[in-house]
Amino acid sequence: MSRNGPKCAAPVTPRPLRAVRGRGYGRPMEIVGAILAAGLGTRLRPVTDHCPKPLVPVGGVPLLEYGIEALAAAGVRHLGINLFHLADQIPPALAHRPERIEFVTEATLAGTGGGLRGIAARLPRATILCANGDALFDFDLRAALAAHRASGASATLVLRRPRPEETFGRVGVDGDGQIQRIAEVEGLAPNRPDLQFGVYTGVQLVEPAIIDALPPEGECDVLRTAYRARLLAGDRIGAFWVPDDALWLDVGNEERMLAAQRAVLGGARAATARLPPADARGVRLDPGAVVEPGARLEGPCALLAGARVAAGARVGPNTVVDRGATVAGDADLENVLVFPGVTARGHLRDRVILPG
Repeated sequence: MSRNGPKCAAPVTPRPLRAVRGRGYGRPMEIVGAILAAGLGTRLRPVTDHCPKPLVPVGGVPLLEYGIEALAAAGVRHLGINLFHLADQIPPALAHRPERIEFVTEATLAGTGGGLRGIAARLPRATILCANGDALFDFDLRAALAAHRASGASATLVLRRPRPEETFGRVGVDGDGQIQRIAEVEGLAPNRPDLQFGVYTGVQLVEPAIIDALPPEGECDVLRTAYRARLLAGDRIGAFWVPDDALWLDVGNEERMLAAQRAVLGGARAATARLPPADARGVRLDPGAVVEPGARLEGPCALLAGARVAAGARVGPNTVVDRGATVAGDADLENVLVFPGVTARGHLRDRVILPG
């Protein structure tokens, strides 16, 4: 990847949102949101040398917006986002959002616990639906919220079952649905024989008791501090299992960034991404894109507004040509993201193409 600074994904027009009402509630649920987005994104360099990881484009949409819309679909209208690396780029990129967003810029990285503590201080005292800002997922958070409320838990971690090829899954849940172990953090019965182990998705539902158990200042990890304290106090800490076929991707490096792009091109969250509709070949062509005669398009792929493909070029499967980008006549692309305003040339595979 080139090291000159890319342009981050352009804002998109939001969909109208509806309030979510639960059983026994005569008004929208009292729930606020949090997105932890202060990481440095070191594994995504050089993209993140100039563009914070929450704004990397996936299907033409900043990654962070997928999380915001997932929270909004569960009823969140007021949320906080913690920022650190290239923090000044993020508020303008979200200025079009209808939600009330509190931006909490950290002077030094505060960890997951410190980040959540800082966000909670800016929000009403209520249930917090919290997600990591670097994940793409398609599971329904309304179901997780309903299960959390029904259980009366101090917190609920959203888990998925480990896939056969995976060797990790470090959250142990007993037969009563109580979490007894989170990696090395142990509850009152961490060695029960009925434990099932799951993978933490980074989504959690948190009551004020968890926030109160955080250290009052300094960097800290929420699992090793607040969760440890509440587990040992005997609090109910529950688990919500997402469906086995649910999408969840930690967009931590270039390979997983392209995997997220493939998922969106394949239809996962395509409505949220607001890609152009696919034709019979799986080609998604914005009306403002230009394809010269003699160019070849092979789906699934997408050309966004202002993109241009020259005669002789091939845009192959799993490729996105972002806004205002150009594909030169000698280009042959497959599993590629061409950043906004960039010209792609030559035989390119499994690449993110940046300016310069």
